[in-house]
Amino acid sequence: MSIERKPGGRGRPRDPAKLEAILDAAYDLFLDRGIAATPMDLVAERAGVSKMTVYANFQDKPTLLAAVFDRRRKTMRLPDLPVESHLNLSLDRLAEFGELVVSVVTRPEVVRETRLMAECAADQPRLATVFYTAGRGEILKRVVLFLKGLTERGVLAINDPELAADQLIGAWLGMTELRQSLGVAGPPSSSAIAKRVRYAIDTLVRAWSTDAEPRSADKKYTAAGSSRRPRSTLNLLRIDGHL
Repeated sequence: MSIERKPGGRGRPRDPAKLEAILDAAYDLFLDRGIAATPMDLVAERAGVSKMTVYANFQDKPTLLAAVFDRRRKTMRLPDLPVESHLNLSLDRLAEFGELVVSVVTRPEVVRETRLMAECAADQPRLATVFYTAGRGEILKRVVLFLKGLTERGVLAINDPELAADQLIGAWLGMTELRQSLGVAGPPSSSAIAKRVRYAIDTLVRAWSTDAEPRSADKKYTAAGSSRRPRSTLNLLRIDGHL
C-alpha cells in the first residue's frame, strides 16, 4: 500500500462538520475503490474540502483509515445476552441475538468493510486487532459467557464453551459471507436468517441438553423437553470403540 505523508500543522481549530465530511468521503471511497486506489486528494474532492484541510486533520492515509474504522467501531452496539429463568426463554434471547448478528454481518457495506480490513491487515495489524475485538471478538465473548451461564446452571453440559460458541456462530453464518464476498449471492432474507439461527441453536441443545428443566410447553427447542439426554455427535461416530 502506498502511503502519502505530510506533517500536520497546528493551524486553526478543527471544524467538526469538515471532519465528518472527510470521514464520510473516505469511508465511501475506501469501500468502493479500495485503500490503495484512494489518494488523499480524491478524499478531499469528495468531501468538498482542500487537500490541506485533510492533512490538517490526518497526517497520512493510515491515520485516516484508522479514524474511519474507529468511528465505525464506536457505532457497534450489541444487545445484552442474559441467561433467563427458563431454558426456552434463554434460547429465545440467544435466537434474537443470533438473528441480529447475522443480519448486521451480512449487510453489503459490512461485508465490504470486512473485505477491506482483510486487505489492509498486514500493514495495519493493530487496527485489524481492534476491528476484530470490537466486532466478532465481542460477539464470541458474549456467546461464550451465555453458554457458560447455562452450563453452570446445569441445563446444558458443555465442556468447552469457547469451542461451542465458535461453532455456533459459524453455523449461524455458514457460507453466506463467502458467497456475498464473491458476488454470487446477495444478503439472506430475514426468514432465511431466522431458520438458520434457530436450526443451529436446536442442534446445540440436542447435543448438550441435560434435561434438567421441565418439559417445554411450546416445544420450540425440542431437546429441552426430551425424556433422555441426547448423545453427542462424537458418540454417534463411534463404532466398536473406534472413530
